[in-house]
Amino acid sequence: MSDPKPVMRVAAGVSDTASADLRTALEQALALIRAGRPEDAETLCRDLATRFPANADSHHLHGLAALSDKRATDALPRLARAVALAPDVASFRTNLGTAQQGSGASDQAERGFRRALRIAPDQAETSFNLANLLLLSNRPEEAEPFLRRAVALQPERAKYWVRLGNLFLGLRRDRAAVRAYEIANVTAGGHCDGTAINHGMALHRMNRLAEALVCYDRALADNPDNAVAHWNRALTLLLSGRLTEGWDEYEWRWRLAECQPRPFDRPLWTGEALDGRILLVHAEQGLGDTLHLVRYLPLVMEQAAARGGKLVLECQPPLSRLLADSFPGVAVVPAGDPLPAFDAHLPLLSLPRVFRTKLDDIPSSTPYLRAPGGAVLPPGRPGTLAVGLVWGGDPAHRNDRQRSLDLEALQALLAIPGVTFYSVQKGDKARALADADREGVVVDLGPAIGDFTDTAAFLQRMDWVVTVDTSVAHLAGALGRSVCVMLPYSPDWRWLLDRSDSPWYPTATLFRQATPGDWTGVVRAVAAHLTHTRTTPAVGPGRRNP
Repeated sequence: MSDPKPVMRVAAGVSDTASADLRTALEQALALIRAGRPEDAETLCRDLATRFPANADSHHLHGLAALSDKRATDALPRLARAVALAPDVASFRTNLGTAQQGSGASDQAERGFRRALRIAPDQAETSFNLANLLLLSNRPEEAEPFLRRAVALQPERAKYWVRLGNLFLGLRRDRAAVRAYEIANVTAGGHCDGTAINHGMALHRMNRLAEALVCYDRALADNPDNAVAHWNRALTLLLSGRLTEGWDEYEWRWRLAECQPRPFDRPLWTGEALDGRILLVHAEQGLGDTLHLVRYLPLVMEQAAARGGKLVLECQPPLSRLLADSFPGVAVVPAGDPLPAFDAHLPLLSLPRVFRTKLDDIPSSTPYLRAPGGAVLPPGRPGTLAVGLVWGGDPAHRNDRQRSLDLEALQALLAIPGVTFYSVQKGDKARALADADREGVVVDLGPAIGDFTDTAAFLQRMDWVVTVDTSVAHLAGALGRSVCVMLPYSPDWRWLLDRSDSPWYPTATLFRQATPGDWTGVVRAVAAHLTHTRTTPAVGPGRRNP
């Protein structure tokens, strides 16, 4: 985010008409500030402010020298004095607002910027500074008109276009963001510093993956160690199906501030023979990631057993019972419990890289999870399909707003005829289900679910599972259940693009948004699919209660 910038100019109409020498000195001071010599400018301005205490420009430049030296607190009283002497000079108020913002007085700064714009609406830099302040206050909708005013007044300023692009990116108006970044690059002569990564993110969200990779490559040409560019590039490569390249880039996640490696004093496993050693594989990221990639544990166990090694899996507590039952040869430890001794370790999401997985050799045999028997579904409406339902993900997930159904789409889904929906939704969204289920057509299994073993047991009794991209999608696929996965326009990397099947889950059918945010077509397609299934039902053991 760009910092607010002081308006580097002397106000027109110097009040002391008696001193041509003062004018000359003021221009000299301003030149020193612009030349990056604030200390020299401050010495000169201090003298001028002492000699001409009634001259607003002297105090203004005295404050501006401190502000350009990033000493906002020192600048405050000097700029406040200038405003007191010349309250109708907009640039004085703008720079005072900048100093106030830099000193933490954001409310005062906002009032100052707005007052400056009432005096002189054509100050692009003031509009830009106010927009930045509003963005820092998480008020992007209020910031937008001020950024638009700034680019309208000075369309040649690349930084204004960059900031406007960043605003659109934050609001997920990706097409507008791409356009703003393109203008910024043209305005800057072909390549505007600081745009490449965000430009690539907007293109990725539009599924323009080849163009996104060009942006990330440009960012890496400028800074080969840019972890964010590498990470974004990894996600784009994986979504493109270029898995081998993607796994290598995916390792850059450990350079991100939000993804710190575990401080183990044992080496990382690189796929070598264990030869009697103990390997710890530890889960990372979300529950769905763990359910997705424990498919590799049999491959590790096979190698370990052949050479006398042993395998320990540390996982999230809600998964520990299910994974212990599914992989009896693995010592499963819930995260937070003491770990046994081990000789080497590996984060779970690094396993595809160790095995050099490509699209045509994904370990896709299912089921690889074991669901317990004995679960009994409450009776549904006669002659209907039993369909497990999850319509929203974890609200803490950064992409949850895009991957979860809105209330209108959920109501349309629940209106599908010939279906009894069984909700396995947990958390706040489960409580909100009552608002959508006006006809009482959903059987809520949430109170009977303690962990993922319970969820798996219920899913095993369903005809179908319908879910958004959350952990239950992976659980159903890993159990080999027939599952409809409803995907946003720009999906998570593992679902790839332009296909209705999944190389990871043979029993999954994918339903994708045709345009960003539009669930209507997805729900319609799921309805048609379930209607066809109901009229030609699949037959198999264990699909219904006896």
